Amino acid sequence: MLNELRDLTRSLSASGVEFTDWHQNFKKCPKSGMTCFIYLNERGDIEGIKFPEPNFDITTIRKWEKSNGCSFPAFNVSPLFKTDDKEMIKEISQIKKNLQKSKPIDVLKLNELINNCHINWDETTLSNIGRCLSRARIEIKEQLIDVPHKYSSIQILFERAKNIEVKAFHEQIKHQLLQQRSRTINSNLIDILFQTSKTAKKVQVIFEISDWAVMGASYPPNHPNIQRWMNDRMIHFSSENRSIGTIDKDAFNRSSDGWEEKLPSVRVPILGNVFLRAMSSESPCQRRYGMVDAFSFPIGSSVRQEMKGSLEWLSDETRKNKTWIDLTRQVENATILFAYPTKKTETVPELAGLMGGIENAAADPDGSTFSAIASRVTQTLRGISTGASDNEIRIFVLSKRPGDARTKVIVSRRYKAEHTIESAEQWQAGCRNIPNIKIRQFEDKTPAWKECLVPFPAEVVWCLNTVWRRQGTYAERIYGFSVNDALSLLLDDGNEVIRLSLRAIDAIVRNCTSLLLAIGQGNTCFSVFKMNKKFEKQALLLPSILGLLLYKNGIEKGGFMNSPAYLVGRFLSLADDLHLKYCQHVRKGSIPPQLVGNALMPTALETPEKALSMLSQRILPYQAWAKTLSGDEKDVGLVKSFLGKIGAVTSQINESQIPHMCSDTDKAQMLLGYLARSEKSE
Repeated sequence: MLNELRDLTRSLSASGVEFTDWHQNFKKCPKSGMTCFIYLNERGDIEGIKFPEPNFDITTIRKWEKSNGCSFPAFNVSPLFKTDDKEMIKEISQIKKNLQKSKPIDVLKLNELINNCHINWDETTLSNIGRCLSRARIEIKEQLIDVPHKYSSIQILFERAKNIEVKAFHEQIKHQLLQQRSRTINSNLIDILFQTSKTAKKVQVIFEISDWAVMGASYPPNHPNIQRWMNDRMIHFSSENRSIGTIDKDAFNRSSDGWEEKLPSVRVPILGNVFLRAMSSESPCQRRYGMVDAFSFPIGSSVRQEMKGSLEWLSDETRKNKTWIDLTRQVENATILFAYPTKKTETVPELAGLMGGIENAAADPDGSTFSAIASRVTQTLRGISTGASDNEIRIFVLSKRPGDARTKVIVSRRYKAEHTIESAEQWQAGCRNIPNIKIRQFEDKTPAWKECLVPFPAEVVWCLNTVWRRQGTYAERIYGFSVNDALSLLLDDGNEVIRLSLRAIDAIVRNCTSLLLAIGQGNTCFSVFKMNKKFEKQALLLPSILGLLLYKNGIEKGGFMNSPAYLVGRFLSLADDLHLKYCQHVRKGSIPPQLVGNALMPTALETPEKALSMLSQRILPYQAWAKTLSGDEKDVGLVKSFLGKIGAVTSQINESQIPHMCSDTDKAQMLLGYLARSEKSE
């Protein structure tokens, strides 16, 4: 990851992007878990507990954390009480639901539950709290030295925290929470009071004082201005107490000052703490070449701080969908894609969103589809791509497996800005390389015809790694394609992409045919094929993906819509239309589980000649009935049009060379032919 971060640092520096160089031990408070602010009085007693507003960004507050779990002024504690009794858990859950509905608490019942629970803080917990209040607090204090009067609230907080009696801390929190329920209805206090599951949910407490203005300070202790000043003092203190050692220059030919120290980590959304590099001496395999820890790749403090600051800038929450995107849903493992231009633009382009899509469409009034984002990205990049050969788009992907602390770079790429624009345009052209296909789905509980969507590259991987079973009613995730494959389809060309697209067509034909056939029959019957809502979007993506993959193989709809395979698919679809009308008229609306064309599609995908031979016999009674319709009978015009279309397609098939066996590209064309619909049939 060092190479990617070094490139990022240079690009940001060249573009004039400024970011705060945060000390490696002065970390953001994490979003996860419950958070509350604890207000201390001059004696060190708790005088109040407040919960942050729902829209408050807790990551704007930082804490000193040199060793894991030992931090200040924020640290984690367990809920106060614990129970395994199922009846008590139900009662606690009901109290929480009542609070969420703004209903009053039964105080007697709450006290009874507390008295019947076990205290959840053991000696180890108290010891950890003591370390936070002493060691972590002292580590900060010795670095700040003289605190200016306007920042004195942090000094006051130190003095008050020093007076906290650890053994009384539990009782004081309980007392304040019980008082809290009479002032403010908040269901969070139940989560702080009770642990009702085996997995403990940590509670993040942040110390504050309320009388900072009375004491003459200009800001409260956790104000951004105070934290920036503290950060400057911490960096200055580290610089003064750092030794250069025996190496003159580090691996990047910069000052080696501080090279022997542990590399910092960055708290990245989704991934958590990400270490810039780890070659731990505790892992025997790292000793193979006799170079471990900092000795394996010396990096001076200035370079490592620049890299850390660059990654923090790139992964900031405000740049989600622009410089980074969460791909976890599409690839299962916790995964983030980063993308940025090497040249500065007036606005940050949504490059990451172009690769993975935007989750919250409501937050994107201008359009969250691939085409809408591509248009905005193109408009932004045009200004830096014209006439310059060194303007690049850089992409790298970080991933972390469940239970694994290591973060890995699984993709690292770079492309010219103009090439990225052209690739996005070609992607859209490929996804539109399909006939008129619309899918019947619910919209506000009302059935409606929906257009096929242009997928994002990450969504292509999501679809390719899904197998549909049980006639398209059951979806199962598999592994076969990666984020790297998705980016190759979008941004690469040549023989490798052709081979990749053929492998992808094979995967869709094997894994998704049952779904596509079920959707096709549903469309014919003007009904909605019910799917798992989690995978419902795939119905609108798969036809576009097939069109894209054919396009990557040089097969465009202007040609394949006259191909034998496509015509066979159309013939079977028209046979379904005719069969449906026959059932509605002759069988009094009794429709079989499969219409005739749908039932023969699996055979046609393997041996189209055999399927056509079987259909020629089965369709005879439907054709004979259709020819008898006349006058004012219902659907006569529609049925006659089906006969005309069947005759036209039959003539085209007779003039074509029907393949004895279908290739994967033939199967893709046949599926598109089966799903295609005329405008009048909708």
